[in-house]
Formats: sequence, structure tokens, C-alpha cells
Amino acid sequence: MSSKNKNQPIQAGLFGAALSCPNVSGMPIIVEPMGGIEVLAPGSVYQPLLLSSKSDEVDVGPGKLDSNEEAFVRDLIRYLYPAGDHPKSDKTPLKWGSKDIWLKRNIEKNDQSFRLRVDDSDWFYPDFIVWILDHETKTQTFGFVDPKGLTIGAGGGWSDYKIVSTLYMPHVVERQLLASGQPVEFEGEVWNFRVRGVLASTSSLDSLSAQAKFKINDENGLSVFPDEGDFMRARIVFQKPGTRPYIEDVLRLLTQDSSVDEVLKLSAQVFDAQSYFIPVDELGHDLALRHAEHGQSESGFVDALLEDYLKPDVHGQYGKLASEKRRAKLMNYAKEGTLGFGAEKIADIRDHPKPCEELWKRMQGKK
Repeated sequence: MSSKNKNQPIQAGLFGAALSCPNVSGMPIIVEPMGGIEVLAPGSVYQPLLLSSKSDEVDVGPGKLDSNEEAFVRDLIRYLYPAGDHPKSDKTPLKWGSKDIWLKRNIEKNDQSFRLRVDDSDWFYPDFIVWILDHETKTQTFGFVDPKGLTIGAGGGWSDYKIVSTLYMPHVVERQLLASGQPVEFEGEVWNFRVRGVLASTSSLDSLSAQAKFKINDENGLSVFPDEGDFMRARIVFQKPGTRPYIEDVLRLLTQDSSVDEVLKLSAQVFDAQSYFIPVDELGHDLALRHAEHGQSESGFVDALLEDYLKPDVHGQYGKLASEKRRAKLMNYAKEGTLGFGAEKIADIRDHPKPCEELWKRMQGKK
């Protein structure tokens, strides 16, 4: 931060107060109306975190928080510490039950920052790292959260690099870490290590779901607009003004996987050039078929997957539409013989319990 004159800079607080700060190097990130420190950024790479200045005479950097980022920090702290008894030291983690949370500001286009890229897209620098340590299960979750307007900010819809980087690339990173053979050790013990992300949409559900670029298929193959649950499974939550329940969704998505994550995890294996993918179930065979048929980029592959796998059927099952598409192609092999000699019955193929696997075998010339 630098000022253009010798006047003392004024730092606006997240809770509506203004803090006169003669010593800029020791400035807290969030202040209460009386000027006391409410919370520092625990373990932040950039300490303190800085808010955007309301004065044209003050430059703020690096990595100043815009209003949406301010709201995320504020809502996270208030959710974790509703009584206001949050830690006052940057050496003390935030607490979520028995778990530790270290909040880090991720600075765009900085060599030391965390970034992801898919295909030949631009690098994606999520705004925050939310590092969660679960001492009970010995699991570290390297989480990232990016508050962003997705109506314009995700112009490519489901294939947009920010969405694909959030949904799919963490599974790619995990495979790379696993392939390195180096265990993650913490406090003298080997821990599990996960990478997961969430997009906190500042665009409303109505504005996002009404866009054709986010349409998905229902179990009948009809193109429909997604609902909030569909977006949630795509790791998109809505940063609703004046409410904080979305923080609970953010933390849950960072620490718990869904059926969609299992699909994307297996997809990362399909695209792994260092290993040979052998499908073992219906999902694996469908992914293998998709990869062999289309030769799509990873972004296009994920886009098509989400269209078919994001919305469950009435029984809560995923992938029914994908299976029915394979069954329809399998029917091309059916031939109803006049006397039934040397021919296949249509009913035998139509009712096959594993259409994806059967189609894969036939296309491989195994039957």
C-alpha cells in the first residue's frame, strides 16, 4: 500500500467502521465499530489482508479485497464464531468443531500463489485458500473458494475454465501427488491429503439458471434449467446478501464428496497419460466410450459429463440417461431373425443389465 500524500490512510472496516491507521504495516484486516481487532487472517500469506480504499488518494495492494471477498471473510468468521470469540492472533487457526481452518489470501498472477489450468486456458487463481485440518481422521483438505459473479465470469458455462478447474482439476492434482509416491506428513504422522474447491456465486440463482449455457439433461433426455441442488453438486453455492448459511455449504463441499465427484475422479484417471485405464463398472465403461468416441478436450469432456450426470433421477440415482443412451446404441446390434437361427433377440439386448459394458465389448471387437 502507498499513499499519494502524507495524510494518514483511512481503512474502512468490514462491519461499517472506519479505522484511522497511522502505522499501516500493523493494520488489522477487520475492525469493529470501536476500533478493536475482530479477526486477523490466520496464517495468511499476505498479512494483513487489505480492504479496497474508498479514497482515490490511497492505493491498496497487493490483493485487496473487493466487496464480495469482504463478505466471504466476514460471513466465514461470523459463522464459525457467532459469539464473537474468534482468535486474535495470526498464529492461531480458526476452529470448526474439532477441525482447524487456516485462511489464506491467494494473490492473482503471483509466482507464490496457488493456480490451476485446464487444457490451454488461462490460469485460474482462486481468491482464498481454506486449509482444513481434521486431526481426528488425519486428513488435510487444501480447499479453495472463489466469490465471483458467474453470469459474466463463467462465459463458457459448464466448460468454463474456472468451473472445470474447480470441479475436475483437483482430482487431476491428487493423481499427480499420488503418482509422486511422496506421503504428506504433518506432526510426525502421515496424513490423507485432499484438494477441493467451491465457487461462491455472487450472481443470483435466477440469473444463472436462466442461461442456456448452464442447461442440463433430465432422466428423460430433456434439456432443462438446473436448480440450486444441481448447482450445489457442481460445487457452486450462492452468496446471498445478508445471509450466512452458504458458509455451511462451502465447508461441507470442501470436506465431503458427492456422486459427481466420483464421476470426475474416474474421469481424471481416463485422461491420465501415465496410466492405462481399464473400466470395471458401468460408469467406467461409459467414460471409456466417451473418451474413445469424441476425443474431446478435458473441458469439453467435463461439460458433456455434467449435462448427463449432474441431475439425479426420481430415485436419486445418477447416470441413468447415460446408460439409456448406450442401450439405444446397443440396439443397433439387434437383429430379429425370422426363425431365430443365428440371430439376436431384440429383447435380449434391450433388457441387458450392463449396456455400457456390453457396448464397449462390442466396439472393441470382443463379441
